[in-house]
Amino acid sequence: MKIDRALDEFRVPFTGLKDGHHVFEFHLGETFFDAFEYSEIDSADISATVLLEKTANMLVFITSLKGIVQVDCDRCGEPIDQAMEGSFRLVVKFGSETGETDEDVLVLGPSEFMVDLSQYLYEYAHLTVPARRVHPLVEECNQDILKKLEEMRVTQDAESKWIEIKDMALDEPGLPDDDEEE
Repeated sequence: MKIDRALDEFRVPFTGLKDGHHVFEFHLGETFFDAFEYSEIDSADISATVLLEKTANMLVFITSLKGIVQVDCDRCGEPIDQAMEGSFRLVVKFGSETGETDEDVLVLGPSEFMVDLSQYLYEYAHLTVPARRVHPLVEECNQDILKKLEEMRVTQDAESKWIEIKDMALDEPGLPDDDEEE
């Protein structure tokens, strides 16, 4: 991740906050995703609501994301707007040094006074995007690309597949042949 001043607003200082619930609202748009090197999201309009529950010995962040992201269609490669929505939980505990114990638990050392949520929001947004990203109707895809893909399709009949398998050497390397006797 590049160091970027655009991500400053996603750093939540917790030392001055009283115990209890606190709500933070963030907008994740093109500027946010441009701050990261490798993003599958081209552009976005995402509302992120973060509920922070602060206690004396831990912080619990409940993040809800909802919005629209622009990604590439898996079928034709053209941009497509996808609705997305999800909720995630991050527990922050206090310890002797800063580090992650697993993906949902962050440990902060005694010198820490804020939590940088930018990387978490970035990951949550990507996890919320549907795995299959296609235009709802095939007719909405770029028809020129679909025609080209159809022209390039390799077809084999069922018989030719079996011929290829039959001709494969099935001997395991390193094992003596049946013909060799000791």
